[in-house]
Amino acid sequence: MSLTSFLEIPDVRAKFQMEFKKPKFDIKRELLAPPLLGAQPRLVGTAFDYLLRFYVKYLNPQAEEDEGGWAAERALRVLKRRGENNLYEIGNVIVAEARHNYLNFLETGKFSDELLKSALSLGKLDPFTRRSDYIVGNLESIDNEDIADLRNITNIIDPNIFRVQERVLLNPDFGPGSLLVKGADADLILDDLLIDVKTTIKLTFERKAFDQLLGYYTLSVIERRFDPDIEEITRLGIYFSRHAYLYEFPVDQVINPQTFPQFLIWFEKRAQEI
Repeated sequence: MSLTSFLEIPDVRAKFQMEFKKPKFDIKRELLAPPLLGAQPRLVGTAFDYLLRFYVKYLNPQAEEDEGGWAAERALRVLKRRGENNLYEIGNVIVAEARHNYLNFLETGKFSDELLKSALSLGKLDPFTRRSDYIVGNLESIDNEDIADLRNITNIIDPNIFRVQERVLLNPDFGPGSLLVKGADADLILDDLLIDVKTTIKLTFERKAFDQLLGYYTLSVIERRFDPDIEEITRLGIYFSRHAYLYEFPVDQVINPQTFPQFLIWFEKRAQEI
């Protein structure tokens, strides 16, 4: 199970809808990087998650990376455990090249074709950590349309959105909170703002995305119970990458302080039942 899977359980979904009222969303922004014909939206989205975190690290050298490594590196461990030796060897080469290209990027800040290809290859490895039935056609084959699509999205990133002075966490998990749902990691935390990244055509704030943010927030509250020194998350947001737009809202706009303590009790109990 994972947080995403947990939130798909009917009674959990209903509980979130009862507890949290989604903010009204009527924002209009131009689609600055429309997807290219022939590009693979899901793969491009996963690859962009990597590239954005790389860029945030470039802008903020103090950024803390996940001690467990990239999801693609965890996928290697899965492949080795399964005895998928050929895929494991290919994946090792992909990750080593990606690490090399990433270090070069931290020096130059330039999204080279090599870096974009590495991000797409990492994106192909990722699903091995989540799906036992995942089959990949060719780990080493990268389509030019996907590279071009990624370049269009990276070209429109506004560095002012992601440059901060203090806390920056890349792909953070929530310690005991994440263990409770057997897996949950967010995209970014910038100071007190938790950000989920969406590489979609439509600028819409769907209930599913809202519940995901509140799920992360709930796990962060559980984590702080074990370590009160961790900075509190007070804002939640979604970065719409094809629109280069960050939408955010304060947590206290959607949390009811009278009912949330009981919700926390319910959440922990329900998660332990899975």
